[in-house]
Amino acid sequence: MLHSRIKMIREYVGLSQREFGEQLGVSRDVISNLEYNRVEPKELLLKHICKLYSVSETWLETGEGEMFIDNKNQNKKLDEAVDLFKKLHPDFQDYALEQLKKLTELQSKVFSDSGLQGFKVPDIG
Repeated sequence: MLHSRIKMIREYVGLSQREFGEQLGVSRDVISNLEYNRVEPKELLLKHICKLYSVSETWLETGEGEMFIDNKNQNKKLDEAVDLFKKLHPDFQDYALEQLKKLTELQSKVFSDSGLQGFKVPDIG
């Protein structure tokens, strides 16, 4: 069942309902209601869970296949970000961290607001 797989993910990553909800931009009550099958999760929230925790959408929806997707591409992005960060002057590292914090706050707001389902990050390159 979908609700038990959501709980399985949360427990696997070692988070409380409150912590899991914070990372997803929803309250602890929402997570509790999902895990106890009192409400149906919105598709946007399911996609966010999959993206944030590298969970297979097929596994989350059906229970078939592997729980997690291959992280090789994700690790390449992280390695690239770390390499770029190391090249920055310490003052710019502080600035970059502040911007990342603001970006994660924006992400939480975007994914917690069901009215922004079609939100696309603008291409700034």
